[in-house]
Amino acid sequence: MKIILNLVIVGAILLIFGSDHSVLAACTIMGATGTATLGRRVFLASTSDNPYLEGPRKPVVVTIPKDGGYKFVHTPCLIKDSSGELVDIGSDRGMNETGFSWTRAWVVPKEGEDPEKLDAVDWFLKMGATVSTVDEAITFVKENPKGFGTQGNYLFADRNGNMAVVEVGYMTVTVAETFTSKDKGIAARANRWETDLMVPLDDSKRGNTIHFDSSEFRYHRAMSLLKENVSQIDVETMKKLISDRTPDPGSPHEKSISNHGLQSGTVSTEIYDPQNLTFWYTYGWPDGEEDHVDSAIFGENKNTWGQWIPFVLTELEEEGYYTDWAGNITPIGARYLGRKIGNVDSALF
Repeated sequence: MKIILNLVIVGAILLIFGSDHSVLAACTIMGATGTATLGRRVFLASTSDNPYLEGPRKPVVVTIPKDGGYKFVHTPCLIKDSSGELVDIGSDRGMNETGFSWTRAWVVPKEGEDPEKLDAVDWFLKMGATVSTVDEAITFVKENPKGFGTQGNYLFADRNGNMAVVEVGYMTVTVAETFTSKDKGIAARANRWETDLMVPLDDSKRGNTIHFDSSEFRYHRAMSLLKENVSQIDVETMKKLISDRTPDPGSPHEKSISNHGLQSGTVSTEIYDPQNLTFWYTYGWPDGEEDHVDSAIFGENKNTWGQWIPFVLTELEEEGYYTDWAGNITPIGARYLGRKIGNVDSALF
């Protein structure tokens, strides 16, 4: 799989989408910790929409830093450009071997980029290799110079049960909420900012009205589901919540947490279990169903798995791509699954 790394990000997005305000994916992210969960655990969940475009897709990759940093599993967002090349624009979902986990939903700020900004690809690689706690993650997003591809809504979690919601602009960073394992912690975000400080800086609607407008519904729906399941949340519960298909009645087509509409859909979905060092992943619609879909624009998402794979940090021995752009298991992934599950074909497909 040929991938272009460290391009001029804005130029690449302009080439592919024609606007520097285009939202790459309509993401919904959620988390729970402390007494909101079974056993005072911490869990994150995230989903990404838009499979009908020639990207983005988010394959599973393991990085083992050569300089002694933390090993981490992550999903680089790959966009296929007009020539068929895959452009890496940053890994905004991941977990490292300390259990530190991160996920993000795209939001566009009304403020200038830091002239010393880090490339988005390098930003997330640095985060995965160097951060081990929620407190360190908050310091990371405050102190590292920010530009296109690093902004948005973040959820962080660590192995000690800490969790945070952080709204990140190019210059302004707001820590919206923090929780410990002693709290009844639940949180969610979509493609808009929610705090009083950040709302005036939110320029997302100008780039993609549908995603921005559906964000209110997706945010409130996610929070409602979390509240309904307080004290009972575990991995299986999070899988169900992030797969929710309840539609926004005010949208022209189904706009839900797990989008099954005719103009969007789910690229891939993740569940993060830091205390078990396990990053759960599924390609395509997380409930495995493919109905309500116009086959003329079905595209590459025909490879919906209908299964979740656990990527366990202690068992990820090889560096590289475990899945490819179209959701296929790579040779490295097959070797991992052979050790983890046994018969890859019967276990997954």
